[in-house]
Parts: sequence; structure tokens; C-alpha cells
Amino acid sequence: MTLGGVSPATESLAAGFTIGPDDPAWLGDLREEGLSGLRSLGLPTNRHEDWRYTSLATLAALRLDRARPDQGDAAVALLAQAGTWNGPQLVFANGRYRSDLSVVTGLPPGAVLISLGEALREVPDLVHPHLGRLARLDRHSLVAANTALFEDGVLLHLPVGGAVAPPVRILHLTSLPGQVVATFPRLLLVAGEGSLVTVVEHSLSAEGARALVAPVAEIVLAPGAQVNHYRFQEEGLETFELASLHVEQAAESRFTSHGLALGGQVARAELHARLLGERAELTASGLGMASGTRITDAFVQVEHVAPHCTSTQTFKTVLDGRARGVFTGRVRVAPGAQKTSAQQTSSNLLLSDDATVDTRPQLEILADDVKCSHGGTVGQLDPTSLFYLRSRGLSEPAARSLLIYAFAAGMVELLRPEPLRAHARALVTARLPDGAKLVEAA
Repeated sequence: MTLGGVSPATESLAAGFTIGPDDPAWLGDLREEGLSGLRSLGLPTNRHEDWRYTSLATLAALRLDRARPDQGDAAVALLAQAGTWNGPQLVFANGRYRSDLSVVTGLPPGAVLISLGEALREVPDLVHPHLGRLARLDRHSLVAANTALFEDGVLLHLPVGGAVAPPVRILHLTSLPGQVVATFPRLLLVAGEGSLVTVVEHSLSAEGARALVAPVAEIVLAPGAQVNHYRFQEEGLETFELASLHVEQAAESRFTSHGLALGGQVARAELHARLLGERAELTASGLGMASGTRITDAFVQVEHVAPHCTSTQTFKTVLDGRARGVFTGRVRVAPGAQKTSAQQTSSNLLLSDDATVDTRPQLEILADDVKCSHGGTVGQLDPTSLFYLRSRGLSEPAARSLLIYAFAAGMVELLRPEPLRAHARALVTARLPDGAKLVEAA
């Protein structure tokens, strides 16, 4: 396939394009731009520098149908699998909002938390200035596809000083096993000055579901706003999740992005952030676990535009079988962005001789008074530590499990609140050689 070439996947996605009868004219124009971008760019290939180590050849060969609304109880079963939640929750099944499964309570006065479809009908003035502004259609084909084809999504708009507690969960459920479908979840979050919120995007697919799930989120932080965004991914083994998060930060805002990629045939999470105001802070972290021939990929691009800003990237992967892990951390310090502090760390644990990791920290520094660093490690389980644990009576599977979890635990414990952290801990330990005994010991 050539750059910009038309693959069966691209053809089938473009063929499914429609403009909704209720879409305002500006959204119809935006969708047309997205369709044009999808057709001209095509799906990324290994000839794209940013996709050199992550192949979408299997996906490109598929013909993808638009996912149908959930007609039965499959979404309900997946919802139970996601665990309980005490707080606002919006549920989407196959890209469509399920109001019967959603709960919207506990919002401060002036806050808006509704489906994007409702927002376009009821409060379009909150959507129009921001939708499609940060997520560039001309550079990212999957952003273009999402913009052209998204069925619904979430609008979260916080007023000045508005604080939402407990966290908001957005569940994306793909419940069409045996079919080859595509869904395009969308999130628009506008955090007013001095506001505070934690949002969890949690995606699951039914066993046997063959799907492309391509979420796009745009998050705008006003001065002093604080936003925590967690992405928790436990897709089925035949699902491609290719997520894209786009962030703009004003002065003294704080943004935290943390992701767990525990499923999917190919799982890629992108973060594109611009720090536009002085003393803005960004923290990005994540854990990827893959076995077999799966791929887990974390891509982070941070642009420091204003002085006195801080960004920190910390990512870990655990790889077994012939799995591949990829980390790309790109930091650009613009002219005039003095006193920038930027750190990148990539740590990788290989459990087999056939697992592969590619880590690519990249710095472009155009200011002369900065503090920027990067580091990374790639290694296997320490034989001395294994011997020590075996000498204390642990079996080899139990000793390996303990060491693997010790490596991954720091990323799990970053999750808030406790029910989500407990759910993540259970899923991580389930992937260990003797994880059940580790849970019992805990």
C-alpha cells in the first residue's frame, strides 16, 4: 500500500458516509472536510514516520461496516463486566448513547454533561467554537474518519470554578461479535477557569468482536483549570483501538493523562498537547501489556509554547510472546518558552526472547534556558531476584508474578477512584503466571 493509497478499509468507511438530517450546516461542512481528509490520507502505513513500528496492514485489508445500534442485552452484559460505578456515567453501545443505562447526577450549577447529539440540538453554541478545532483533520486520517463518521459522543462543559466529584465515567461498549464494524466515539470537554474534574473513558468489546474503535477527545483547559483524564482499555483480542487525545492548556492549568492498555490486537493511544499559558503543567503516563502477536503503542507529542511550563512522561510496557511495544515521546520547546522543564521515561519488561520494544524519545529545543531529559530501560526479569524468591519458598510462577506486578504496580496505583483501581489490579494480575495467588496474598 502506498502513502495515501485507498485500502478496502478506507473505501468501506468512505462508502458509509452520511450527513445526519439534524446536523447543522457547519457540522455538515466539517464532516465533508473529514471525509476528504480520510480519502486523501488513507490509513497510516509503516511508511509514515510516526507509524514505522505499528502496522495496520491487517486492519487496512478489512471492509468495515458502520456499527448498528445494540438491539439486545449484549451491552448490558458488557456493562456488568465493567464493574460498578458510583457517580455520573454515560454509556455508549456501538457508538450510540444509551440513556437507559446512563446516570447523570451530582453536577455543580451551570455544568453541562450530555450526549453530543443532545448538545448539538440544545446547546450548539457550546459545541461549535471547539469541535474540530484541536483535532487536526489534515494531519491525522483517523481523526478525519472520526469527524466524518462519529454517531454521537459526550459534551462536558464546566463553568468558572465548577468542580465535579466523584469522577465521570464514559463507557464505550462494542457488542457485535462475529461482525467487522467501526465505531468513532467523540468527547468534547471544556473546563472553565478554576474548574476541576476527573473523566474516565473505559472501552470494552464483546468476545469475538472484530472492530475498529477510534475515539477522539478534545479537551480545553481555561486558566487554573484541573482535568484528570484516564483511558482504560480492555478490548477483545480482535479489536483495533486507535485513540487520539488533543489538549490545549491555558496559564496555570494542570492536566493529567493516564492510560492502561490491556487488550486489543493493536492498541495505540495518542496524546497531542499544547501548553499555551505560563506555568501550565502536564503529566502523561501509562501501562501497556501485550502477549501473542499484539501491539501496544503510546505516542505523545507535547509543545511548550509559553515559558515556565512543565511536562512529565512516564510509560511502562510488559511484553510476552512475540508482542511489540512502541513508545514515541516528542517534546518541542518553542522560541521564547524559557524555563521549560520536560522529562520522559520509558521502561519496558520483556518476558520472552521474541518480544520487541521500540522506544523513541525526541526533543526539539528552540529556547536556551530549559531543563529537558529523557531516559529508558529495556530488560528481563532479574535471575537473582527470582532465585531469592524461590529460596523463600515461592514457586517459579508465583515468583515471576510477584516481580512482574512489582514492575507494573506503580502505573495501576495511579488510577483513581478505588473501584477502578481494584478493577485494573484484577485484570493485570489475571495476566500473570500465578496471579490468582497474588490476589489472595494481597
